[in-house]
Amino acid sequence: MKKALLILLAAWCLTPSDAEAQNIILGEKVPELKAAGWIDNRHPQPAPVTYVEFFHSSNPACITSLKRLKTLTTRPKSRLRVIIVTREDTTRIAPLLRPYLSERVTATFHADRGFAAFGVTYVPFGVLIDARNRALWMGNSLQFNEQIIEQSIR
Repeated sequence: MKKALLILLAAWCLTPSDAEAQNIILGEKVPELKAAGWIDNRHPQPAPVTYVEFFHSSNPACITSLKRLKTLTTRPKSRLRVIIVTREDTTRIAPLLRPYLSERVTATFHADRGFAAFGVTYVPFGVLIDARNRALWMGNSLQFNEQIIEQSIR
């Protein structure tokens, strides 16, 4: 009886429900990100790869993720741009995000449709996208790193 319960529990835990909850298939085009506006009117600059970071200030892991992403964009020969997507009020969130913004890091606000279009159910969550708008990688932003970028753009 215990063995059967353990097998059922293991099967339930290994079911890829989180991956299926996302509206993204690796190698396929991602939904168009429609921005309501850009913080400090900083529009994203063209780049070979874009990392879309879904963010909420109530999650400390999101702040940790932003620090890591900014570091990735400032490395020599970085070909990455980052777009931070938040649903939060601009006047409240802009002061928190400004230290992370740069020529390669921008933020869009009031992006409820972006969260829904991508099927985001948790944060931090991100999607690496190529120049043709195809998903190369997706997952928890704390796991995103330089090796993933390099492997994805080969």
